Amino acid sequence: MPHYFIRFLPLIMVAMILVSCESPQGYMGPASRGLDALGHRPGPIGFSTVVVDAGHGGKDSGENARRTGLVEKTLALDMARRLKSELNGSFRVVMTRDSDTFVDLDQRVREANRYGNGVLVSLHFNASSSRIAGPETYYWRVDSYSLAKRVQRNLMASTDYHNSRGLVRRRLRLTRNPSIPSILVECGYLTSPKEAKNIADASYRSKLARAIASAIREQAAYGDSGMGPLPAPINAPLSKHGDARQ
Repeated sequence: MPHYFIRFLPLIMVAMILVSCESPQGYMGPASRGLDALGHRPGPIGFSTVVVDAGHGGKDSGENARRTGLVEKTLALDMARRLKSELNGSFRVVMTRDSDTFVDLDQRVREANRYGNGVLVSLHFNASSSRIAGPETYYWRVDSYSLAKRVQRNLMASTDYHNSRGLVRRRLRLTRNPSIPSILVECGYLTSPKEAKNIADASYRSKLARAIASAIREQAAYGDSGMGPLPAPINAPLSKHGDARQ
């Protein structure tokens, strides 16, 4: 054995031990697993930060339900504040906006990318035919599947509206582009008269926030455990302005 190899053998053994001790149970932040722009890795566990994104804002009102008078940007900010209140004490909570201001989607992604040991949860409300109702949760990355599934499961258990698309894999700027696990939650349909009546009730929005917060805590504690097989990786370019679905 060459003498220079013997000299560095102790360092090599230490490096091998450190690699072998790496937890196989999910994303633990850039220090332990490295960032993967595509998210082809297990889901997050033991994370300490939740980036809460209130959809729309400022000049971007989002959906305006004429029949009910509800405005998405206002409801999304209210939901974000309620979710933050539910999570405080358990996580560091970062808001991408905390007032009626416009924040570009790419800026939201950049803000989320500052927190390697975190997850992004973007909050919205939906609009479509008056016959469609119920929460929907969107994800794209493999490492976001379990969190999305937990959130959707908890929301479905907390509501009576199940005529929606449910758990959806969709490439959006806030589900594909961040370098951390990221999901987008449509908390309900403003165009469903019955559901919109509930959404207008602050206590109902608090119930939704508790359901989402509970799912986030479960994910932090258990990672992918109990969520079944992860979806197959999909290599796809970053979502950009002008895509059919952003």
